[in-house]
Amino acid sequence: MQDYDEIRMFLENEYGNTRFDYNLTLFEFQTALSCGLGDQVKTIDEVLEKVHLWFNGDRLVGVLEEGAFYVAADNRFIFDEMVEVGENSFPEMEWEVYDGDSDFEEVLSKRVFLKSEEYWVRRDFDLSRLVDGLELAKGYKVRSVPDLQEHEEVFQAYKLCYGLLFNQRMFDRFYETSTYRKELDLVVTGPEGEVVALCSGRYDERNRLVTVEAVSCFHEYRGRGMSKALIRQMLIAAKELGADQATVYTGMPEKFPAPNRLYESIGFKLVGKKFVWKK
Repeated sequence: MQDYDEIRMFLENEYGNTRFDYNLTLFEFQTALSCGLGDQVKTIDEVLEKVHLWFNGDRLVGVLEEGAFYVAADNRFIFDEMVEVGENSFPEMEWEVYDGDSDFEEVLSKRVFLKSEEYWVRRDFDLSRLVDGLELAKGYKVRSVPDLQEHEEVFQAYKLCYGLLFNQRMFDRFYETSTYRKELDLVVTGPEGEVVALCSGRYDERNRLVTVEAVSCFHEYRGRGMSKALIRQMLIAAKELGADQATVYTGMPEKFPAPNRLYESIGFKLVGKKFVWKK
């Protein structure tokens, strides 16, 4: 657990020091996912067994795990060594680098990685703006996931969003992480109490940042404004928690037009594109 806490503090401290970031919320969320996927529940230490750490003296300055890396703003020179370690530890690893991060791009080019056409989009919402809620159709209401008696439909909604079958162990892990807030873990239920849409966010209190993690709506209920109403309600809750900013990552609009249009319609502004580099 010492490494886990150290990584958490590193991500909290480094957020805002770089133009683009990978934040505490994403790390905690992915770690919680890793703990719940297998038949045998893993401990945090087991999850972190393959994570590599870089130090400058006693100070943690870099973290490499399969599928993600984090580098302190004043230690970007270690990226070359990170890629070398990554090639040995995770031979199939792809690197996600923001367009315009020329020093990272140069390292990957020298190591014969190619910039693909695949990318992720980051958008931010300024919570100093006024956020109004949206009315739902009669019989439909927004509820907090922990207030529900039956979670099976919520698990199915998460599966719709991530392609992974969620379970109670994952939820228990989520509840234990520092960025979980029940006010940001929301569903829309229908007249019979059935879950029809889901929206989940997480809160980095130190940096006053909410990250939107999951949004999904069952097919038969799409086109009724369910997802939009949920996200707006989450932004209202985020503002009440004290957040200054909300951020979301989506797949490329060419392949995933619907979620990109959704966030644009709510008022999320484009920050940058994170391209995938492959061998």
